[in-house]
Amino acid sequence: MSGAYTSLEELAQLHISARRLPCLQQGAARVQQGGGHLSRLRGRGMDFDEFRSYQPGDDIRMIDWRVTARSGKAHTKVFREEREWPVFFLLDQSQSLFFGSQLNFKSVTAAETFALLAWQALHRGDRVGGLLYNDVEHYEYKPRQDKKAVLRLLQQACDMNHALSLKSVNRSEPENTLNHALRQTRRIIKPGSLIVMISDFQALDEHGQRQLALLQRHNELLAIQVHDPMESRLPDAGLYHITDGFRTRQLDTRSQRNRTHFSEAAKARQENLQSTMNRLHIPLISMNTGLSTNQQLLSLLQGVPKRQHHQTKDTP
Repeated sequence: MSGAYTSLEELAQLHISARRLPCLQQGAARVQQGGGHLSRLRGRGMDFDEFRSYQPGDDIRMIDWRVTARSGKAHTKVFREEREWPVFFLLDQSQSLFFGSQLNFKSVTAAETFALLAWQALHRGDRVGGLLYNDVEHYEYKPRQDKKAVLRLLQQACDMNHALSLKSVNRSEPENTLNHALRQTRRIIKPGSLIVMISDFQALDEHGQRQLALLQRHNELLAIQVHDPMESRLPDAGLYHITDGFRTRQLDTRSQRNRTHFSEAAKARQENLQSTMNRLHIPLISMNTGLSTNQQLLSLLQGVPKRQHHQTKDTP
């Protein structure tokens, strides 16, 4: 079925389109947040370079008080941008993404988004790694600046993508898969990394939010939500058999009451997710399965300013 599965050839070919994408690493990727304000990824990946005399306009947080005390004159720290920035992906290929009503299944749009941003990072000269997971297993890849390493990541994404089906999944453990992925990421990630999470975030709960807050202390996080138009509005009036891979139900869309309730519930879930990410200061962008993945990313990442040369303090 077209759009239900992807292939390594298709994901590998996206390296061409990735060259046209604005670079996340050039700094604070602006994405529209709820409430009409802009949230940005802070500029990290800085190495200390030297001390110099304080100049008007310098950030007072960068003043080194020990050097200032010894010399009798205010001195500030100067940082230089790292030549590479570790980019670590969390790719969700769980059963809840095996759904689509238009162009792609959510699992395919997630894999394409992953491939485009992974190629983009490699073209930029950054190290690329990731944790790919589904309902029963996960695979870890340390960040490397290597085309073969990216191809291995894409091959694993394809393997997990093709493992999805309408058959029920027998989980080895009843654990929330997103929480497990976030906890494993905390174990292996190095501070100062950019963590790009690609999921539908249907499994995000209070425990997952705590894991996100801990990751946010020492890294930059970007959440990319994959959604299908039918998740926010019901199809034409009728009776439909639906499944989430674990349960099967009959959906009656003939009732206007049901249609209204469905839309209101979907809106509330989206507003709750947006509010959660705002509170955690994590930019959130949404990818629609009914539209071209490449064109969406190109539009969403337009207008990215150059990376700011400053340092930010960790939240305690």
